[in-house]
Amino acid sequence: MSDCAPPRLLPAEEAYQQWAPEYVSAPNPLFCLEERHLAPLLQSTIRCDVVDLGCGTGRWLTRISELQPRSLIGVDISAAMLGRAATALGPRARLVQADCLSTRLVATSADWILASFLLSYVVDLNALAREIARIARPGALVFLSDVHPATNEYGWKRTFRCGREVIEIQTYPYRIRDLHAAMQAAGFEMQSFSEYCFEDEEKVVFLQAGRPDLCEAVEGLPVLMLAGYRRRRI
Repeated sequence: MSDCAPPRLLPAEEAYQQWAPEYVSAPNPLFCLEERHLAPLLQSTIRCDVVDLGCGTGRWLTRISELQPRSLIGVDISAAMLGRAATALGPRARLVQADCLSTRLVATSADWILASFLLSYVVDLNALAREIARIARPGALVFLSDVHPATNEYGWKRTFRCGREVIEIQTYPYRIRDLHAAMQAAGFEMQSFSEYCFEDEEKVVFLQAGRPDLCEAVEGLPVLMLAGYRRRRI
């Protein structure tokens, strides 16, 4: 296939099945940015029942497992990504293959919930918010991070290379106010909301990849959002 061929659009489950063997094989500036701002929040997982929705290869599960949570569950629709997570985590976490809109987890069983880079793959934010509410105990903390919705205006696509083919992962645009409304309707109060731009740490990653132009094109523009919510107490 020619390198100039257009990307092939695939749903997330099928795309990650192909991407899993080489996923995160190179430094990712968005992961770098997220980790600097989300990692300090992980201290609140100590002695909590934690659920990571869309856990992928277990990037955050591995970090959380070092902080002595009471229990740790990762949910993902991709068997291939969960296979990599199982290799990395061993018995430190229970892994569940399921759609995050219907996890089959026990109701009111979690008091700390994370969804990292999941929202753009969700067709129905209200359904996700209701499922989070179903598994959350009163007072539970929820943290949702994602590629900023504004990046759609920058022409960003979720793509990766598989051999000589470029794969685009299907995403679903949403507005931040719709996310807040969905979480509020499901019984959550917003605790925090931040929008982040690439900074010096991420510029180094772009330079190492030989693509400083990609960073310069969005300088000063939001590329990541991080929202925190608390389940209202009954």
